[in-house]
Amino acid sequence: MIKAIFKLVLVFTLFSSLSSCAVSPDEMVLLDRSIMSYERAIRWGDFARAKSFHKNDPTLSDLERRRLKFYRVTGYSTLQNDVKDRHNAYMYVEVKYYKNDRPVIKTITYRQHWKRDKDSKIWYLDSAFPRFK
Repeated sequence: MIKAIFKLVLVFTLFSSLSSCAVSPDEMVLLDRSIMSYERAIRWGDFARAKSFHKNDPTLSDLERRRLKFYRVTGYSTLQNDVKDRHNAYMYVEVKYYKNDRPVIKTITYRQHWKRDKDSKIWYLDSAFPRFK
């Protein structure tokens, strides 16, 4: 229930930012879908799928894949978002996780830069993959 309310607030915030930039509702829907798909992939440990959103490095290496099997994500929250223009959006995200052999919750807070490809119209991440330690 809380997650659904949070998502509605996120969608409202994204759409309300339309007034400050020239972003069409269709473009915002595509951005919102990309953000939600990425969030679900991270939240449920589908790191290979999450990595596919990163244009510069879209696949996990074998070493990364083996290492990430030891981590479980317990929470994913958007702290702040800013849609600059039709091709750039920035978000501050908090990820809570633990390592299987050490049940201590850790938190990563990092900035995501979402970019919209001018040709394909697809939103992708132009920022680093979260660093689970």
